[in-house]
Amino acid sequence: MLDSIRKRQRTLLTLITIVVIVAFAWFYNPASMRHAEGPGGALGKLNGRTIIVSDVQKIERTMQLAYSMRMQDMLQDLTPQARTRDDSYLGFAWNVLLLRDEAKQLQIEPTPDQIAKAEKALPQFQTNNQFDPSKYQQFVDGALKPNGFTAGDLDDVVADHLRYTGVTDLVKGSTPLPEAIFKEQYNVLNEKLSLAIVRFSRAEFESSVQVSDDEIQKYYDQHKETIISPEKRTVELVSFLLTDEQKKLADDQKVAAKKALAENADAFAQAVLQSPENFNQIAKDKGLQVLQTESFSLDKPDKALATDPGLLREAFNLTKENPVSDVVEANDGFYVMKLANIDASRPLSLAEAKEQVITAIKEEKAQAAIQAKAKDLREKIDTEMKNGTGFVQAVESAGLKVETPEPFTLADPGKNTGIAQLIAMSGLTLEANETSKLLQDQDGASSLIIHLIKKDPVDPQKYEEFKKTMFAQQSAGYERIPIREWLRVELQKAGRPPIFGPGPTG
Repeated sequence: MLDSIRKRQRTLLTLITIVVIVAFAWFYNPASMRHAEGPGGALGKLNGRTIIVSDVQKIERTMQLAYSMRMQDMLQDLTPQARTRDDSYLGFAWNVLLLRDEAKQLQIEPTPDQIAKAEKALPQFQTNNQFDPSKYQQFVDGALKPNGFTAGDLDDVVADHLRYTGVTDLVKGSTPLPEAIFKEQYNVLNEKLSLAIVRFSRAEFESSVQVSDDEIQKYYDQHKETIISPEKRTVELVSFLLTDEQKKLADDQKVAAKKALAENADAFAQAVLQSPENFNQIAKDKGLQVLQTESFSLDKPDKALATDPGLLREAFNLTKENPVSDVVEANDGFYVMKLANIDASRPLSLAEAKEQVITAIKEEKAQAAIQAKAKDLREKIDTEMKNGTGFVQAVESAGLKVETPEPFTLADPGKNTGIAQLIAMSGLTLEANETSKLLQDQDGASSLIIHLIKKDPVDPQKYEEFKKTMFAQQSAGYERIPIREWLRVELQKAGRPPIFGPGPTG
């Protein structure tokens, strides 16, 4: 389990690394200007003052510095989830502006001496655990100046991180992770479960279902307003992808390769955002290939989009007024796409919808039959068990089969991944000799009743070993919950960027 958790951590850190490094390529993307007219345009109000584009752009540029200084905690907590990268960076900038206001109000504004001391303590500037002025100067000359930064920009980033640390320490210090919750979560994942399962196959019940013409007509008349064809779209794509050899590179080298791709993708996006009607010509001029998809729907995406859900979502976010996407990151690179055509949804005639209607009726009848069968079975089992009969014997006496998988834990389900996921997703908690209600399998192919025969307690020594390794880390993650809630509440009070509307920040 420890290995599994650590793997996820490495994946998360890799994703954060890529997002923040690539951020530098979008700082002056014309897509950002959609939120306002030019650098002096107003984005909104925060604590009564007007925030303009240039205020946000200055902060967005320093995200690269924050990453270079290994300030992932601040980047992770202040960057909200959003539909596009531009919106994520805008959200980060807005949160930084809010953080500055709150730090000033709470009287934890860093002094120049504190900023200088924090800079000297940065790992990048250390030699033998002592501040090395030559490393600092090398960073200023070799990293800051070539990228248009100054020592003052570094001061700003360090000051923001001090504000972040000061404010969040006040918030999270009052909400440590209770060990009782930590231990309960460990127990749920690591208690060994011995189960008996009764499965009802929907296909078996559907095979005996008969549907009359009158039922088809009645169902169609009742639902015809919702029986419509799916909206279909056609898009054109230009891709900027890693080569097969680049895909084999180490993570840090792959990040560098993706940064170069991101810059190329951004240069193309800037050109086509200014002139969407010339999408194909601009691609041709830059020596790029344009791929046009077949007509596709949300449930049946074109093969060019099926590999990454983000591509499909972005394709359906495009409009005739804004037909060109921002740069979309995929697993192995980046895409820019343009909406080519929309086939709007339309009502289906009875003839067109007949098979769809028959399928829906069969599903309804089969599910009703399963529920009736399960209810009858539960009544028989309960009666038998009250008389001392075990669950397995009671089910077999009712003429049904029982699955008894090898005992497993939710943390290590082995061959029982599907059952473990169903238990976790449904929030099922059973004690020994308890039986669940009727549950729907994740793929919808069957319904199940799960009976817990017994569960073996965890090994106390293994728990203590896990606690030593993971409690502090999980507690840190738990503390982020109130931090995000605090951000949400304070943004509602102070004013919110237009992209967020009235909901949470991320």
